[in-house]
Amino acid sequence: MSQILFLRDPGYAKCPSCKNVNSLHRSRARDMKEKLIKATKLYKIYRCKSCGWRGYLATIIITTKSIKIFFWYVLIALLSGVIIREILKRFLAN
Repeated sequence: MSQILFLRDPGYAKCPSCKNVNSLHRSRARDMKEKLIKATKLYKIYRCKSCGWRGYLATIIITTKSIKIFFWYVLIALLSGVIIREILKRFLAN
């Protein structure tokens, strides 16, 4: 079964600043803005052990394959709704 959204751990990714691999670790939220961003669960705060970079990285990846799967689900739901509506029209008209 394919997933629409993929969760990832940016801790194993490259640092956006120095490009070192596996040098990121989670950082605490310092102010209300960072707490709100952290509460969305879409981004987490990271710090680089090597260069000291600190920022937000996405925890969810949306790929082209996941977009295609999403549109197939929407198409199937719409077609199902049309079919059910037509069936109900025929049964309720009698």
